[in-house]
Amino acid sequence: MTASRTRLERLWHRPFRRSDRRCAAPEARTGHPAAAHRHTRPHPAPHLAAPGPVSRLSLPDGTELLLRPADPADRAAALAMHGRCSPAALRLRYHGPVRDADRYLDHLLDPRHGHSLAVTAPDGRIVALGHLMWDEDEAELAVLVEDAWQRNGLGLALLRRLTAAARAAGVGTVYAVTQAGNAGLIAAMRRLAAPLDFRCEDGTLVITATLAAGAAPAPAPSPGR
Repeated sequence: MTASRTRLERLWHRPFRRSDRRCAAPEARTGHPAAAHRHTRPHPAPHLAAPGPVSRLSLPDGTELLLRPADPADRAAALAMHGRCSPAALRLRYHGPVRDADRYLDHLLDPRHGHSLAVTAPDGRIVALGHLMWDEDEAELAVLVEDAWQRNGLGLALLRRLTAAARAAGVGTVYAVTQAGNAGLIAAMRRLAAPLDFRCEDGTLVITATLAAGAAPAPAPSPGR
């Protein structure tokens, strides 16, 4: 490993420049721009926002998956999942090539910085991960679904559970940062039944959702990303 920072680390340390330009690809209303998304900090009252209990997800073919909280003990399984993901899937999640997952999973899985969820297959392997990372009075959403398990509603299930945790913590604005061509994440965010704002710059897309206080939990996910 060289002394220079990876592209992911540089993104974490370079705030997204708030652009007034709307992204031309997705149709969306305009609103306030997304927050600088790399300077997360521990939330002042994380006990207010538990990510929820273990729940079951049933796929159309009858496969039963578990959606559960994730923590530092899941680091090895999460790292193994990253190794099974294609470069394209990792590039959409992390905005560029990713080779050093072991360097940032400690941060993502640390409960001081937010909440993490995992979807596990019947054999116990982690096949999808979701993260809610505190960022001042907002929170960043991020999901990664292993290629073989995409288009089964796992990303949407993770987003719904994480936005519910944000709402319970009193966080009214959440956002996701991705590439402008990530049609799966765009579609899943649109199914959150929340007003969305789309902003992009140099191919980086920030999708901001304004959460309604006291909104009812969303129904179980249907097939999709």
